[in-house]
Amino acid sequence: MNLKTKIYLIPAIALCLLSACDSKLDIVPKGETVLDNLDDLELLLNQEFSLDAPPANDIAMICNESLGMFISVPETMASKNTLNYAYMAYDESVDRAMLCQSDARYSAIYKYVNYMNTILAKIDPLDGMPSRKTEIKAKARIIRAYLHWLCVNIYARQYDEATAEELGGIPYVEDIDNTSVKTKLSLAATYRKILEDCSDEIIEALPEDNSDVVQADRAFGYAVKGRVFMQMKNYPLAAEYLEKAIAINGAIEDRSYIKESQEWTLTRTVTNNYVWIGYGPLISPTTMTISFETDAKFEKNDYVNKYCGSNGWDYTYGKMYSGLDGVRMYMGWNTCGNSWGITSDRLYYDLAECLIRTGKVRDGLAMADKVRKLRIEKYTPFTRMYDMFPLSEKAAMTMIQPAKWIECVGSYENFFDTKRWNSEEKYRTTITRNLGEYGQYSLSPDSPLWVLPFPGNATRHNPTLTQNF
Repeated sequence: MNLKTKIYLIPAIALCLLSACDSKLDIVPKGETVLDNLDDLELLLNQEFSLDAPPANDIAMICNESLGMFISVPETMASKNTLNYAYMAYDESVDRAMLCQSDARYSAIYKYVNYMNTILAKIDPLDGMPSRKTEIKAKARIIRAYLHWLCVNIYARQYDEATAEELGGIPYVEDIDNTSVKTKLSLAATYRKILEDCSDEIIEALPEDNSDVVQADRAFGYAVKGRVFMQMKNYPLAAEYLEKAIAINGAIEDRSYIKESQEWTLTRTVTNNYVWIGYGPLISPTTMTISFETDAKFEKNDYVNKYCGSNGWDYTYGKMYSGLDGVRMYMGWNTCGNSWGITSDRLYYDLAECLIRTGKVRDGLAMADKVRKLRIEKYTPFTRMYDMFPLSEKAAMTMIQPAKWIECVGSYENFFDTKRWNSEEKYRTTITRNLGEYGQYSLSPDSPLWVLPFPGNATRHNPTLTQNF
């Protein structure tokens, strides 16, 4: 794609990002639908899942992965009463609850939860093989668990066993009565509900073989449960379930071809996508600008960074849209990253951390190397360094954290990880963001900015939905 074509495409993509056109199924309130047979009901699982908002514009900005998408730093810093300003400048004084009157992502999460609940509410009386109905119900419950898990990690505090009973969580919606108040649960109760929906019995009812990236399978089920335990900081149990997921589907995207093609081509249907959930356009992280600090985390011979040129992380567009010299924007128009879903590639890094955190340091580094060897030209294995001089847990974590960060760019995962690390004394850190001539800004591990506000159009109708910050 030449420069002129890109210039014409950018406004079109921007319009798509802003409009997030909705062509989803309509469901009548209180479950009064015409879904009266199993085939039609199962169609609710076949969604082009979209959370209608990219991670780049808020949570990735908070953890300093991103400077947003089409967000000008000079303009943002000049208008101090906006959400973008609060996240760009780490300004805790901004009244975010007042500014957040609607949230497309929050609405999308509960819309899809309602779809799953419709399946569960209507399936039992329908004609059909019991085994098929059991599988459909399992798919609905694991998707429901995952959506609530995403939600609680965005709109509530980090889980900590010592405080989870006292801290606020989210409403865990299990019915289709859209007229009733959905009571906000404690953080602990929210996680208990999530774990009920991804019990071993439910996971075992999922199909082991699945080629559809919008349908949950057993690998996805194990991955969800592993991620839940990981965010609860139960690293031994997390490792157990992550290993099961990878044993079923451990595909890793091989990017070495980029050396010849000069372009990162990634389709939505690649086998390493367990379940694909986007935010509107299929392309990602296209049009995302990265912070100086994220840019510094790339390894020297990263295939995308080294060979894609203007089809990858581009300085020209970074300067044009961010207004800062030296900032890069991703401009690969054939890259379909999985922003809100789960990939097996990223699970290897989850498992790597869990193994390191449970004393299996070399095994953890070996997991990270499985991905790095397909990302970095002439890579130096982490295990080779370990064999020369055995590393402590903290030293090993320091090695894998930047590699995982780059692997997860454009997704929710760097935000979730940083939020979790900040709740652990030996890994908590104050973020410092460099905005060039616009100054430096810091974010503490305990800042209320780590919790996003519930939108006003939800809190006005639910008196239990008090803010969690």
